Amino acid sequence: MEKQKVILDVDTGTDDAVAIMLAALSPDVELLGVCSVNGNRGIDFTTENTLRVVEYLGLQDRIPVYRGCSLPMVSTLTPGRRDGIPATGEMDSNNIHGDYVELPPSTIHTQPEHAVFWLIDTLMKSDGDITLIPVGPLTNIAMALRIEPRIAQKIKQIVIMGGGYKEVNITPSAEFNFWVDPEAAKIVMDSGCDITVVPLDATHKAVLSLADADALESSGTPAGKATARFIRHRQAGYKVWQPMADIDTVPIHDALAVCAVIDPDVLQNVVHTYVDIDIAGGAADGMSICDVDKRYKDKQPNACVALSADKDRFSRMVKEILC
Repeated sequence: MEKQKVILDVDTGTDDAVAIMLAALSPDVELLGVCSVNGNRGIDFTTENTLRVVEYLGLQDRIPVYRGCSLPMVSTLTPGRRDGIPATGEMDSNNIHGDYVELPPSTIHTQPEHAVFWLIDTLMKSDGDITLIPVGPLTNIAMALRIEPRIAQKIKQIVIMGGGYKEVNITPSAEFNFWVDPEAAKIVMDSGCDITVVPLDATHKAVLSLADADALESSGTPAGKATARFIRHRQAGYKVWQPMADIDTVPIHDALAVCAVIDPDVLQNVVHTYVDIDIAGGAADGMSICDVDKRYKDKQPNACVALSADKDRFSRMVKEILC
């Protein structure tokens, strides 16, 4: 079977790191490149972390890394709308990410071209066969769409880790990635592309356990050992910050989006619906409004939204690819 051509767009912390390893090591994926963006941490940190993962895997000659946007499109411009990034919740919790992933410092460098312009150039030269997997704020993708709208017709699919139907994390109404740059999220959602959203509702179902970490570590592979370390690190943080129903488990949000491209059946209760993003700057700023009940009679569906996921399938995929 022909490999799926994929571009990852990441704000690399621990879950992004697992997503990169899955995409890089899956026999079903051709990872064309990885773009960094501001998000979990500032762009210097997320770029360095991305380089660390690629170099740790020994794939620096095969997988180029491109540095992307250092700030959201507009959300930091209005006084009081954002009190600085990082601000609250997961962004500000060293228990979840920390500034640097626990891998050796990189000795490699990013490509000279900016991520946004590389995205445009690569997509415009493609045969429309590239899937984008953005698992951080959508700034790079939205900027590319604004600069060259024709790329919308050249994107095979966008599989987004972001948003939440009922689950939230950064505010009482919003998920982190969409909250950081809601204007970018709205631009992407309104682009007309074939979009699948993997929200917190799904990622909180597809958790990994401490037993999974033990299995990954016992495999002895570099990716397995690193992922085991990240699972344990995240579980300790989530146990304090946002405990799961099973205290020994933790979501690896971004990894699920990659698995969904490899095997869409890992997602469950997928609803084709209209999704809007609140950009008003108030209490619901960054909220993903998923019209699951079809109350907007004049709105056509613009995305498939996964409301659940297959935990066992997800765990099995992670171990098969990384062990």
